[in-house]
Amino acid sequence: MNCSQTVFSRRMNYYRIARAFKYFAFSRHRKGHGIHSPFVFDFINTVLRKDIPPEVMDIILKIRKYMAGSCELIKVNDLGAGSQYTKSSRRRLSDISRTSAIRNRYGRVLHNIAQQYDGKNILELGTSVGISTIFMAMGAPFSKIISIEGCNNLAKVAKRNIARGNIGNTDIIQGDFDTQLHAIRATGFRPSMVFVDGNHRKEPVLRYFTLLKELITDESVIIFDDINYSFEMNEAWNEIKSDLQVSVSIDIFQMGFVFFREGMVKQDFVIRY
Repeated sequence: MNCSQTVFSRRMNYYRIARAFKYFAFSRHRKGHGIHSPFVFDFINTVLRKDIPPEVMDIILKIRKYMAGSCELIKVNDLGAGSQYTKSSRRRLSDISRTSAIRNRYGRVLHNIAQQYDGKNILELGTSVGISTIFMAMGAPFSKIISIEGCNNLAKVAKRNIARGNIGNTDIIQGDFDTQLHAIRATGFRPSMVFVDGNHRKEPVLRYFTLLKELITDESVIIFDDINYSFEMNEAWNEIKSDLQVSVSIDIFQMGFVFFREGMVKQDFVIRY
């Protein structure tokens, strides 16, 4: 990593630390107390506070253990902002799984919210090694899940992990998000839940949001990961939650949720998680 990259990385770290202080200072309603919206109160109790079945965690932990012990080197072509940990295109699978795969704490959130959309279509932008995909697939076993990954080698790893988990309701598509989103729209696939975790730059994220609004069904949710990754990601999040079609937004620091519900008074929540 050269000097300019080091300075940029430090600035991003300082930014995230500052955002974290602000989040913990102003977030509230960890247990739902004081929430006057039945919808958000239900979200806190059925998504944020609810445990997931131990058999789900057993599968996830076995896959994580396998990857942690792997010495496999993978060439990664980042189509987004890249890794904050290394600029090398060749990375160990163990390092990728440690730094890029979703943490169990937030995988639980994806599992629980996917459970509420079981039987409906789910879309993921950014498969990585497939851990987040598995959390959602096991939460919604009757859903059709499409996950798009820009890196061909990561898509192969994700497919192997999904096979290890004996997951049968997921398709991994390799390609850039813009091309594949247009292709998906042509098939008539309309998701009710979308998880976006594949690009950390403002302009592409806002562009995906515009495309996704044309795809989603009524009463949908779009989830954005790493909304405090950088200044421009936070800018993108602020524009997204201010969109006129968004009825409710929920910020839990790592993730941001935007819901589309007709007839609801527009509200923004920052909830301690």
